[in-house]
Amino acid sequence: MTAAQATIDPDCMKGLHVVIVPSWWPSPEQPIAGIFHVDYARAFAAAGAKVGVVVPDLVSARLIRRRSLPRLWPRIQWESVAPDVPVVRIRGVHTSLGRPRAHMRRFRRWLHRGLAAYAERFGRPDVIHAMCAIPAGWACTCLDDALSARTIVTENTGPFELAMTPPPAGAMVLEALSRAAGVTAVSQRLRRAMTAAGVKRDIDVIPNPVGEPFRFAPPPGDARGEDGRRLYSALFIGRLTAEKGLRELLNAAERLSRDPEFDLRWHIAGDGPLMADVRRAAAGESLRARLVLHGLCEREIVARLIGASHLVVLPSYAENCPLAICEALCVGRPVVGTRDTGCAELIGADDGVLCDAADAESLAEAVRCAIANYGRWDHASIAGRAQKRFGGGAIADAYSRVYKKTIERD
Repeated sequence: MTAAQATIDPDCMKGLHVVIVPSWWPSPEQPIAGIFHVDYARAFAAAGAKVGVVVPDLVSARLIRRRSLPRLWPRIQWESVAPDVPVVRIRGVHTSLGRPRAHMRRFRRWLHRGLAAYAERFGRPDVIHAMCAIPAGWACTCLDDALSARTIVTENTGPFELAMTPPPAGAMVLEALSRAAGVTAVSQRLRRAMTAAGVKRDIDVIPNPVGEPFRFAPPPGDARGEDGRRLYSALFIGRLTAEKGLRELLNAAERLSRDPEFDLRWHIAGDGPLMADVRRAAAGESLRARLVLHGLCEREIVARLIGASHLVVLPSYAENCPLAICEALCVGRPVVGTRDTGCAELIGADDGVLCDAADAESLAEAVRCAIANYGRWDHASIAGRAQKRFGGGAIADAYSRVYKKTIERD
């Protein structure tokens, strides 16, 4: 099943009580960690469900900041992500000294405490929705058999091999996915990787939802530079790493800076190990004034950057369901992505152009192709198709079917 195949019912979750248990959730130390999990909670609540979130917030000693110093012993904090979506956060200092089982067991203990506090105030949920097999999925399915029978695990780790190493962690992933009442993956590519790794069960495919800030916006108007060339802007959103194709992007940007037909300005939203490389490129002669760095941005700013751009470029080596692409399509922007990755599942012929991964020449040609005759892109149609696939209502409708099967079996 895919979200696109569902006939969307706006009240599809009415009467359901769902508790989301994320493996990562925004915190003072990592404000954008697991931010898309918030979109799940809001989408399910908007579809009529009673929704809660329980977050075991194990703060690594290396991430502690003085202004947000957690207590040594975990304590419960009550928060919310919307007026009707309570969040139970169990927060404290944690270190596992590189031992996956120690981390998982502590996550499970804190989760048990958080679920008890939630149930005391709001009652027993119909479904537990764990985000990723470890640590959330394993913790939920290894508390007791009754909870396992009500647990859905959504996997979005990419590449999936990361979840399977070291071997003790991989064993816990397989244990969680075998015990859960239902399993979903965010892409067909991820489902194939999970099956190849030994997951022997049916896996539904439902992409991640896209939140409210990412709605259709008309593209920028025509403009020309002093030399008469037409001006365009391209946006990259993500972690600045080699695996995201940053080196190929910088190489392609330099190649395209000499194009006689257009002048392309690049905007980079994100941070990471290759920031120094990006800064050097921005100071170089060919890309000076053509490369703008925005750093880590809040989602509303990312939405505005997409709206101000002509296209979004994500030349990753490996992706499952990259939110940057889903968000760009929902705004109505064509996307340049890579073949043989999760990007290819999202980008149809009318949504953008594909290139070969780790190939700067192929990337430059794909960007050139996206810009040539730019007026051919139907931006409103791009956004409309994307909303039917990634909008909160579509994702809630798809999950309501999974939830109801789980409740019927319980």
